[in-house]
Amino acid sequence: MSGRDDFDAGRQDLAARNAALRDQIDNMLSDLRRRTAEIQEKQSAAAQQTFEVASDDGMVTVRVDATGTVQELALSPKAFERTTPEKLARSITSVIREAAGTAQRQLQSEFAPLADVSDVPEVPGVPSLAGLLRQGPLVEPPNPDVERQQRRAEDSAAPASNSAPPPQVRTAPDDEWDDDWEWENNRRGGRR
Repeated sequence: MSGRDDFDAGRQDLAARNAALRDQIDNMLSDLRRRTAEIQEKQSAAAQQTFEVASDDGMVTVRVDATGTVQELALSPKAFERTTPEKLARSITSVIREAAGTAQRQLQSEFAPLADVSDVPEVPGVPSLAGLLRQGPLVEPPNPDVERQQRRAEDSAAPASNSAPPPQVRTAPDDEWDDDWEWENNRRGGRR
């Protein structure tokens, strides 16, 4: 075999490897385009989702968007008659956390399959895509079940907390006019 034959065989081998690599890259780009379109569709659908959670007693209802941002907070007309401000505030906070946790967990479960890169082939000399993606959420969202259980536990312990003194009711504002105000000594002609 001559040197020319070896050279031609080497070129054919290099051309075959380049063609195989081009096919692999084309397949990866096609897969990337498909996944990108799928993600955009899911993002559009997720942007339209809302989640509504109500307390067991119906005093507090919260609606959040897919990211867990509060869109609407509704209180029953009886909410101020049946509970203390502190308990109502805790209930509002808990229902918001439950709704946000529900929304965030739903969003994570919908997008988790799209982050699966187990079927993406490894390309020599290129960083692994799996190594670039973070596994799990950046911050763990509130657990809706835990929030609901804590609220129920607090509600069942409510009779014991009714022994607290009633809230103080102010009948006059803090800034009252003094009866002994000297109008003549005030150079501006009024109280400031």
